Amino acid sequence: MSSSSLRNSRVSTSSAAGGQAAAGKRASTSSQQSLSQQVPEAVQEPQPGVPPPAANADADADAGQADAESGDGQETDGFEDEFEDEDEEPTLSYKRLVGTLSESLKQDAVSCMGVSDRFLAIGTHWGVVHIMDLIGTQVKRFQCHTATVNQVSIDTDGEFVASASDDGNVVINSLYTSEVQTFNFRRPVKAVCLEPGYSRKPTRQFVSGGMAESLIMSGRGWFGNSNVVLHSGEGPIFHITWRGTYIAWANESGVAVYDTATSQRFGKVERSLDSPRADLFRCSICWTSDTSLLIGWADSVKVIEIKERSKQDVASGMSPKYVEVVHQFQTEFVVCGIAPLKESLLLLGYVTNLSPYRNVDILNPAPIVRQQAQPPEIHIVDMDGTESDNDVLSLIGYEHFQANDYRLVYLGSDNAAESSYYIVSPKDIVLARVRDMEEHIEWLVKRQMYAEALQAAEAAGAEYAGQSKVAMVLDIGQKYIAKLMAEEKYNEAAASCPKLLRTNADLWEHWVHKFAEADKLNAITAFVPLEEPQLSKSVYELILVHYLDTDPEALLQVILVWPVALYDVQSMIQAVHAVYVKDPDSRVLMEIMLELYERNHQWDMVLVLGLRVFRPHILDLVVKHNLFQTLEQNVVLVMKYDQFMVDKAATQLIQKQEQQQQQQSRSKVKPGPVPTLPVPEAMNIPETGGPVPLTLAKVRAAVGADGVQLLAGNTDRILPFQVHQELQGHDRFLHVYLDALFINDTQETVGFHALQVELYAEYDPPRLMHFLRTSTHYPVAKAYDVCERRDLVPEMVYLLGKMGNSRRALMLIIERLGDVERAIQFTKEQADDDLWDEFLKYAMDKPPFIVGLLENLSSQIDPLRVIRLVPRGLAIPGLKRALIKIMSDCSVQKSLREGCEKILLSDTWESLQNLHRLQRRGICMSEDVECAMCSNPAVTPGKHAFHESCLNSTAGSPLDGASRQTAAAVSQSVGVWVHSTGLSNAERAIQGIYGRHVDGASMDRGGRARRSGSHVPAPYRPGLICPICRSATKAKMSSSASASSAVAAAATASGAR
Repeated sequence: MSSSSLRNSRVSTSSAAGGQAAAGKRASTSSQQSLSQQVPEAVQEPQPGVPPPAANADADADAGQADAESGDGQETDGFEDEFEDEDEEPTLSYKRLVGTLSESLKQDAVSCMGVSDRFLAIGTHWGVVHIMDLIGTQVKRFQCHTATVNQVSIDTDGEFVASASDDGNVVINSLYTSEVQTFNFRRPVKAVCLEPGYSRKPTRQFVSGGMAESLIMSGRGWFGNSNVVLHSGEGPIFHITWRGTYIAWANESGVAVYDTATSQRFGKVERSLDSPRADLFRCSICWTSDTSLLIGWADSVKVIEIKERSKQDVASGMSPKYVEVVHQFQTEFVVCGIAPLKESLLLLGYVTNLSPYRNVDILNPAPIVRQQAQPPEIHIVDMDGTESDNDVLSLIGYEHFQANDYRLVYLGSDNAAESSYYIVSPKDIVLARVRDMEEHIEWLVKRQMYAEALQAAEAAGAEYAGQSKVAMVLDIGQKYIAKLMAEEKYNEAAASCPKLLRTNADLWEHWVHKFAEADKLNAITAFVPLEEPQLSKSVYELILVHYLDTDPEALLQVILVWPVALYDVQSMIQAVHAVYVKDPDSRVLMEIMLELYERNHQWDMVLVLGLRVFRPHILDLVVKHNLFQTLEQNVVLVMKYDQFMVDKAATQLIQKQEQQQQQQSRSKVKPGPVPTLPVPEAMNIPETGGPVPLTLAKVRAAVGADGVQLLAGNTDRILPFQVHQELQGHDRFLHVYLDALFINDTQETVGFHALQVELYAEYDPPRLMHFLRTSTHYPVAKAYDVCERRDLVPEMVYLLGKMGNSRRALMLIIERLGDVERAIQFTKEQADDDLWDEFLKYAMDKPPFIVGLLENLSSQIDPLRVIRLVPRGLAIPGLKRALIKIMSDCSVQKSLREGCEKILLSDTWESLQNLHRLQRRGICMSEDVECAMCSNPAVTPGKHAFHESCLNSTAGSPLDGASRQTAAAVSQSVGVWVHSTGLSNAERAIQGIYGRHVDGASMDRGGRARRSGSHVPAPYRPGLICPICRSATKAKMSSSASASSAVAAAATASGAR
């Protein structure tokens, strides 16, 4: 059988079903063997995983496979030529796996298969597990079973393969090591599945089940492998799948779901009541997501989702999760496999009459004729069962196989269009995929639907980059282009070239020349490939020269887009320069040359042309490529560049101001700050006479522009005298440069200060005064002449004062400016009493000057002096206000003095209190301190220590003459201090702190006598002067508190008085 016969034309599933009868009641059984006893052999369905009983089945299949392998090596293409006569394009494309698979299946048959993104694992009826690559070439082979392999499971990391067999064993083989684990469960095992991440987890768990009717989880434990029964008692288990924390399995009663996170089964989907017996047709289960599951069993399809219950339901004792059937429908065929396909479902179907299988447990004496085997079919249906497409597949030996011999293995992908579907039969494996754009276009081309093919390629856009395997497509495409050009549809012909010519460089160059002959290169330029393929340089230069002659603006755009490697830059520079010589004022030609020079890394020419065309940020090249010499040779260009940028900013500023005014007029919003041109911070001086005019603002903004700052900031590389020579005849530019140079370093412009006086007077008069005050390197007389010619009175006043002619300067202020405050300020600065007399004499008959003097001279001249000079009877407007101001100022000064005195006294009082508090603190003394009088131990600190009894003459202690004399001195000093009179305020403050009595009465903090009776025992009170060294110290006599040394000092001072 040739490979071209694999996919037959579509047929009606209703007619192929042969008129199915109404479904009968479902009969149940517990094993596959019971079916063979109850159903006549004529209608027995082949057991899952068992080869057909017919003796010639393998021979016929081998013969069919041999036919498939013949046919000029077309078996790998599979089925590309199947539907040439159909008008409707199929959804899927099919390809048969060959490699070494055909050799492996000559003496064996596939019973199951698992797939990963790297390899295939195929189980056979002879108990062999073949590891093959994705094209069917065998890589490894494991002879690990003695009976049919029912299911294989591949680790998610692709390192282990588990297989379950009718021999009762589950074998887990490592693909990269010699590790093999065998688990014997003593009964046929129909299903096995490794846990997700099996190779990375220490538990190494898997679940299995079969004829033992138990779902068992096996894995490593503390003392070796352990087996835990998760569920049992619902018949044999036919299929298991595990995703995330959920395990889904199929048994006789339906499909159940188990949560490994909570260790409980929380959901079950029952089989349909009218479905055939569970063991007659295999259940297919496929996960579409972590919470969505597809189930196909016999003629029933169900889509279930795992959902979570509300907190109230969980609190009532219900399981936190449950399963819900969101879609279900019945088919007219047996579902051999199920998988998702974008938003639809892909079903592998087998058409047969299910009526005999629905009533298999009812005795029927009439003979039942075995149904003829039909080829499997692919059906694409939506979630409610509506079919959108179907294909019939002629697999090798399909005449000998029944529904349970076919499987659909799904390999998902993040991109649904890249998912793979493997249709598996005992003697054949076919890979199905969604047809891509390339296959779609080729299908259109085969049917000579050229316009549709081009439209499809255009709609695909950048995603369409495939190379067609049919050489005829290029030929037809060229004919189509020629036809369009003959019809003068050049734009349409050019737009179709990328889809038709693809990456064929020779064809591209051929058609570019064809467009050139038709003088329509502008139509194809946008579609000419710049890479893959990259054409010869002559082709690209042909296009560039064409635009140079016809449309320089378009040439500039092409150069901006095309990579420099496509053409010879130097040749193009010469070609453009030849045209530029004829038209040196052409801005577009300068921009073209600039781009070419930039691509050729001729940075000096890039800088010059960039300055000519005013390219933004062109001056960044100066520092980056050390172009100071080029900058020095083009100073005028630099200044013009700055002027252009400043004018542009000014225009934008005006537009912004107009927009703000319009917005304010519409919304009546309070006007915000008026934007201004940016100027150097050093130029911000107090202005007079309102806002700065725009012309002056432009001059100042130019001083801070990038170009002049480069010139002024790099005087070691660009000499100022050289710049001065270049700017001769451009006074405005010269002023901007010298001003920037003066701001950066005043010493750099010493030789130009005389010139700068004239330039400031011409271009920035408000800043002339600042310059005159700052500089000392200009001739004052010449500067005065310049100011006099331009009638700059404030500057003339300053210069007259500098020349010593202060009286004339004062007269200018008074007569020309009439500014009293300025006249007063000038007179203050001169510090000349004669000038003051002149000023007062001149001002006495001018009321505004009198008022101004009274308001501003209170701190310089006695206001009474001014008032006495005022002529009697002179009417002086504002005199009352001025006098009130004088009195107010005097009152404020008096208040300030009184406040300062209060603050001083308060600070003195606080300092005395702090001193008293510090002197009253106790201190730690050692026990070996001796009294200075009796030489016994004492605890009084200071230079000398005493006993209280030694100082108190009334204590009755025996003292020698010197000691008694000392004690008497202490008592005398105390008495003198107590009875002294005429105390000062400071002494009274001290007495207020220490609370000592005067004349037998204690004093309070205000110096007033307190109530009598609180005396310090006479004649001795602690805290006075040491009788030995006469120093005032802190003392602590036994446990009593000592007096402050400040009191002792006060007592001493009083005694001295």
